Amino acid sequence: MAKLLNDQEFQRFSELQQKQASFTITNDEADELRDIVARAQKKRDDRASAMKTAEEAITQFEITPDELFSPEQIAEAARNFGLIPATKKERVLPPSLTFNGKTHQWTRALPVEIREPLFEAFQGGQSVKAFIATPKDATRCAATIARLEKETGVQYAQVWLEELSLTRGQVDDALAKLAA
Repeated sequence: MAKLLNDQEFQRFSELQQKQASFTITNDEADELRDIVARAQKKRDDRASAMKTAEEAITQFEITPDELFSPEQIAEAARNFGLIPATKKERVLPPSLTFNGKTHQWTRALPVEIREPLFEAFQGGQSVKAFIATPKDATRCAATIARLEKETGVQYAQVWLEELSLTRGQVDDALAKLAA
């Protein structure tokens, strides 16, 4: 009922209902309460009629949901109604590097002990595969190369990308994510 009435009508409806419950309602107030209920029912009936007309038009013209809504809206509605499980955002691990037997996560800053030899090798056009702790994880490898390219301004050679089983597109995508 509350959705069919505006705030003032609902407030008055509540007041009149309380009076009715305590048997202190006058005849005029009872008529007013009936009028409020009648208006709410009319709105409900009008909405139901409009919905039926829309449903008939959708059926008549064979309109599919993807013509009415974007895939994102459909997925969101499906999640809201429990038709598909709400997915958690995929957690992406930061690049991992190894040097002298120690593994380092490249979060914000990279320790100088690994930074200098890594950057020297990268800027010198050499392979950095030996520094990468997870060479089989393409996403993390691409993120590592993208960060190196961003910080040095040097583009990694195609032959070394192939050595890591990466494409230029993967590195460019990782660069775009870094920029965002």
